[in-house]
Amino acid sequence: MPRVRFGSHEFDSGTGALSRGRDRCDLQSQPAQLLALLVARAGDIVTREQIRQTLWPETVVSCDQNINFAIRQIRVALGADANLVQTVPRHGYRFVGNVTCLDAVHRESRWKGVAAAAALTLALASGFSAGILVRDAPAGRFVYDHLVHPGRCPYLRIFLPNHPNS
Repeated sequence: MPRVRFGSHEFDSGTGALSRGRDRCDLQSQPAQLLALLVARAGDIVTREQIRQTLWPETVVSCDQNINFAIRQIRVALGADANLVQTVPRHGYRFVGNVTCLDAVHRESRWKGVAAAAALTLALASGFSAGILVRDAPAGRFVYDHLVHPGRCPYLRIFLPNHPNS
């Protein structure tokens, strides 16, 4: 699950990149790894021992201060969404946000783009010529194909949503 959306954030667990809209929220390596662990186990309690084994597998000493620091950094980066990381007293932490995998969303959008390109190719093969206008909006991308043919001038409008699960 490398790229996900939750709350008002997008997170790439492969790179540790966290963003809110167009703003990037920088996380150091260990807080990013901890956020990836919590998001991957969303809804489940992740114990401090599980965190230690994942982030510091070779360490025998207590990592409590490091875990506390990482959780604090995650909450600061999440800002208004900080409540998505819950502390479960004497047990660990739980991520409570709804997580959407963006890779599946982008795969679906890519197929919509292929279908639009195929329709345009068929139109051009039928003697039409075309002009394409693309407009990005917060809800998604609008693609206007202006198909030109003697005697008529139809438009094909395609909408590719950014967030089909919203």
